[in-house]
Amino acid sequence: MDATERRLRAVSAHLQPQATAARRTSDSLAPNPTAGEYAHVLGYSAVLPEKLQTGKWNVYRSAHSPITLIDRFSDYPDIGTLHDNFVNAVETFRDCRYLGTRVHADGTIGDYKWMTYGEAGTSRTAIGSGLICHGIPKGARVGLYFINRPEWTIVDNACSAYSYVSVPLYDTLGPDAVQFIVNHASVEAIFCVPQTLSTLLSFITQMPCVRLIVVVGGIDENMPSSPAAAGMEIITYSMLHRQVGFLNNH
Repeated sequence: MDATERRLRAVSAHLQPQATAARRTSDSLAPNPTAGEYAHVLGYSAVLPEKLQTGKWNVYRSAHSPITLIDRFSDYPDIGTLHDNFVNAVETFRDCRYLGTRVHADGTIGDYKWMTYGEAGTSRTAIGSGLICHGIPKGARVGLYFINRPEWTIVDNACSAYSYVSVPLYDTLGPDAVQFIVNHASVEAIFCVPQTLSTLLSFITQMPCVRLIVVVGGIDENMPSSPAAAGMEIITYSMLHRQVGFLNNH
């Protein structure tokens, strides 16, 4: 028996017969004979036979493909990346709601204001093109220094489309951690909000890799002057969005 067949038999031993809809519930949790105290959902996953000499770990793989990793879905063979997935969504659901924000008026919570997939796709292209026009090269790291909001998703999608690497920066970790992450990852552009801009500017001279700061929700007239010694530029998200034409995705 060769290694492949032994592996197949080991993995097959973890698999249950085709689960019915009735069994695909919380009641389908059961002890895994090779994973000790761990439990798994029957019919959904298989535990691979790999083990470490020390410590506990388990490798789970889909029950539908326990031997090999899946890099394409049979229903969508052309989708292989996050960029492909978003492009397909824009083409398929162009006029459907995608990103929603509760509008706050006079301190009260208003109705959702929605952006469609098509609108998000247009914004994604504008932001990616803007980064290129500001000299941010392909493969550069782009920091996202603000909490969840539609612009966060749009910038992340722009990174996928234009071959940038998005780097989340968490305000809860404190200024020292943000400074360390930016320098360690050589982040060249940072998207932030007015509240986190002041934190960035307090140690911007200690992050020489940063070339561009984009302020989400900022007002053009209220943007501070860029520190002369830092050699970087500060603009608003809206300005980046509108100041350039569209370029082809890279």
